[in-house]
Amino acid sequence: MTSEFAVVSRQAGFDAVVLAGGKGSRLGGVDKAALKVGGVRLLDRVLEAAAGARTTVVVGPVDAPAGVLVTREDPPGTGPAAGIAAGLAVVGEHAEWTLLLACDLPGAPLAVHQLLALVVEGSAEADAYCLARESGQPEWLFGIYRTSALLAAVEAYGDPRDRSVRGMVGPLNPVVVEPELPNAAHDLDTWSDHARWNAAIRLRTGTPPEDRTPWRPFIERVCAAVGVDPDLVDEDAVLDLTREVAHAGARAMAPVSAYILGVAVGAGGDPDYLARVVEDAATAAPMPPGGGAIGDGAENEPETDPDKES
Repeated sequence: MTSEFAVVSRQAGFDAVVLAGGKGSRLGGVDKAALKVGGVRLLDRVLEAAAGARTTVVVGPVDAPAGVLVTREDPPGTGPAAGIAAGLAVVGEHAEWTLLLACDLPGAPLAVHQLLALVVEGSAEADAYCLARESGQPEWLFGIYRTSALLAAVEAYGDPRDRSVRGMVGPLNPVVVEPELPNAAHDLDTWSDHARWNAAIRLRTGTPPEDRTPWRPFIERVCAAVGVDPDLVDEDAVLDLTREVAHAGARAMAPVSAYILGVAVGAGGDPDYLARVVEDAATAAPMPPGGGAIGDGAENEPETDPDKES
């Protein structure tokens, strides 16, 4: 936690509702809340952004730290709007403001101070403030809302099951706040997002990237042995492909996918295009039982939506 964020969060009077009830369908059904990003569980990263909240509620089937309330939308699986209503319902004495966060926002602890500062400084004239996505549109589930207005919006919306968050909170006309850190409101929906966030967090924390330069002599030696031009071997692309496949399904299929890619490229296909085709096909495949899938306890387990409607 940055010192700036720590000071602001202590001064702000807010509750936090974190939505963690989605299916992670674009990640092959992986439990997003448990996915590790930069070595930290994604849910814990988002809960870091809620530090200082008077009451924190997580909506979803998760294991939460002590002191964090856990509830479910009723019935489970009926969407984030229903999750907002369920989260608000279990808060006892409401704070003046409520922070709404999706559990798939790795950048939440890096940017939430921008929203909390509005509350602390007393400059919050509107009833809602949302961080901007790349498109400049509000990220509804990265916002802070005046609780009285939010409760009224939930009441006015009626039955929230399987309805959009935008329909619920859009009438509050949130002010869109441009993030100081580019793409801070970018969520994590795909394995490509996962790779980008891992790289960004490593860069920000000073963790050095993996040094792959010693591997090149090995590649050149093997290529010489089999008569292949080593310039045709993009080890970064192959390693990224196998990591994505291993994270999304059976680990045993990672080298098989790399072999399929090699055969396809050898037949004259475009390597970049084929890598994406193979990755998409492999990560969409069902996990074979007992095939070394995510969650089997291996050391290299991926660092794991609410399926947000906008």
